[in-house]
Amino acid sequence: MLYSCRPNPAAHCPIFSHLKQCTQFHAQMIVNGVLFPSSLANLLAFLVDPDHGDYSYGLLLFRQVQNASSTYLWNTIIRGSSRNGRPTTSIDLYGELRVKGLRPDSHTFSFLFKACALALDLQFGKRGHGEAIRFGFESDTFIADSLIHMYSVFGRLDDAKRVFDGMVAKSVASWTSLVGVYAKVGLVDDARRLFDEMPERNVVSWTTMIRGYSECNREMEAMFCFREMMSVGVKPDSVALLSLLRMCARLQNLDLGKWVHQFAYKEGIEMNDRLAVSVIDMYSKCEDVYSARRVFNDMPRKNLVACNSIIDGYCKEGKVEDARLLFDQMPTKDLISFNSMIAGHVQSGQYKEAWTLFCDLRVTNLKPDSYTMVSLLSACANMGALDAGKIIHSFIIVNLIETDVFLGTSLLDMYAKCGRIHEAMLVFGSMTQKDVLAWTAIISGLAMHGRPKTALDHFAKMQRAGIKPNDITLVGVLTACSHGGLVEEGRLHFKQMQDTYLLTPKVEHYGCMVDLLGRAGRLKEAEELITSMPMEPDAIIWASLLAACRTHNNVFLAEMAAKKLLDLEPHKDAIYVILYNIYASMGKWYDASKTRERMENAGIKKECGRSSIMVHGGVHEFIAGDKTHPRFEQIQAMISEISRQLMVAGYVPITSDVLLDIDDEEKEHALFFHSEKMAVAFGLISLPANVPIHIMKNLRVCRDCHSALKSIAKVYNREIIIRDRSRFHHFRGGLCSCNDYW
Repeated sequence: MLYSCRPNPAAHCPIFSHLKQCTQFHAQMIVNGVLFPSSLANLLAFLVDPDHGDYSYGLLLFRQVQNASSTYLWNTIIRGSSRNGRPTTSIDLYGELRVKGLRPDSHTFSFLFKACALALDLQFGKRGHGEAIRFGFESDTFIADSLIHMYSVFGRLDDAKRVFDGMVAKSVASWTSLVGVYAKVGLVDDARRLFDEMPERNVVSWTTMIRGYSECNREMEAMFCFREMMSVGVKPDSVALLSLLRMCARLQNLDLGKWVHQFAYKEGIEMNDRLAVSVIDMYSKCEDVYSARRVFNDMPRKNLVACNSIIDGYCKEGKVEDARLLFDQMPTKDLISFNSMIAGHVQSGQYKEAWTLFCDLRVTNLKPDSYTMVSLLSACANMGALDAGKIIHSFIIVNLIETDVFLGTSLLDMYAKCGRIHEAMLVFGSMTQKDVLAWTAIISGLAMHGRPKTALDHFAKMQRAGIKPNDITLVGVLTACSHGGLVEEGRLHFKQMQDTYLLTPKVEHYGCMVDLLGRAGRLKEAEELITSMPMEPDAIIWASLLAACRTHNNVFLAEMAAKKLLDLEPHKDAIYVILYNIYASMGKWYDASKTRERMENAGIKKECGRSSIMVHGGVHEFIAGDKTHPRFEQIQAMISEISRQLMVAGYVPITSDVLLDIDDEEKEHALFFHSEKMAVAFGLISLPANVPIHIMKNLRVCRDCHSALKSIAKVYNREIIIRDRSRFHHFRGGLCSCNDYW
């Protein structure tokens, strides 16, 4: 009996239609003491069939056969092991066969080479190739096909071509495998030439060519190839559709993906698990989770890969609650499930839920990887949770998680956004590989921390390292120039962006330039730049101009900028507040009151200033004048002490910043109960003297608080770090890192 004629004998045997009948038949054979070779072979073939059998039971049966000398039995178990996802077991079984002195046949080698391809074991595959030659199978077409396929998996073009050239009769499979290996090594045009030379082509050949174009990012040619296949009357199978669906998912081409799905339905192509998962993945990546869920609901067996795709789709559309509901219902979860769900919580700003889920992951047998760490570090960066970020960093080191360029960039970004630019630079310096994202992160971090010269030095080093900047890099460079008042440097980099780096400025870059010119008092130039923009200015640009007008008391330009802003964002409270403050600071109380009246009539309330500080793992938030904190009396006493100490040191409150109709004493009292001063007072009574006080504020630090914090840092010999809406302020020894330019 030739194995090639009956690849799955059990499928043709009515006796073994169910696993229960199969095991009962085996039991009868044992009781009767009769194990016929043909019956045993059929029984074993059924047991190792991945769709119907029980592989573990089949392997146990094979092990109990004394002195199994039938090559057919060995071939059955070797092939069955690979088909059940155990290719390394197949390789080990071949080794046992050779140790026993049995002679392999052409099927043995064919199954071995397929196992080596699945196990990614090229070394054993080449060893098997040598043995096949020694046994005289050098010209066997069946073996050659498997060899070329194996070498194609490893991208070994020369080895595959040698086998192909040595074949007397070349099969369609061998031609197809060689086309595949050309495409795999990037020689897709050579693959196409070979494809055109093929005397005969089947659906596998066409699919290989389509996949080759797709993997080389030549999607249009892949589509033309698919249409050409259809035009010559070759009907695509599920494997061909898999390649097209993966391409649609990568390109996020929903229209084409829907067409492929509908084509499969119209042509009656069976929606097996692999095809269903690819359809779900395509819809999820194209952000059509409703369609993905509909396909998912129709699946008779909901597998883990399909669940993960749905969760990913929900998270991308911001439907984290739906994703979490499905996640909690899953009977089994893998690391991909946890990573998708943690990332979904982080992207939705649900940082506490992400951290809790990480704790749940820790009690499983799953080991967190770099993707897990990147999501958690992003959460720490957004919260300014330095202590949590340090714990994650320690976890990475202790658990030997590989710090690739992606994870390294996330680490330095976390430290930069948590106020520790020195640690960020240490991480950056330790990175063996640095791509454009890593350089951009450190440049942007230095800019945020008031170190513009160092940021520009790193930009120069980046260029010397041969790394080409991108759009985001230039935003970081221009931000550094803006925060440092480096007008000429900013002009130069903005010009070089187009002339040297061939990058077209976007609205973000114009926003940086408007901010740079506005801060420097060059309001007319900022206005001219806005009018010359090739695109419509957005709210950020007009807000930058309005803020500059407030600093330099330009009422006319402020009114124009405010009008533009109100057209774009009519319900934004900051517009009214800044305009009110400009009028009030110049004594234009009628205009100020009119602005407040308009704000009240529109039902808009001023956003409260909030400052938060993390102490012993807990976040404490303060609002100006709020008395609800459990330790308010101690905070109040500390503020009184700070007030006395600062007055002795010569600090003078800037009462003009309090635009209320109250006397100066009440204004001074109101200033000392601003949210950032309350947070600093709490930090002084709660943290050890050698620990910096880290504060996050949702609004810009006011002039009086900025002046007071410089004095507090000097009087109490403490480092105070405040992250406000746009940058970091490091207060040390009576000075601030921004050099009072903010």
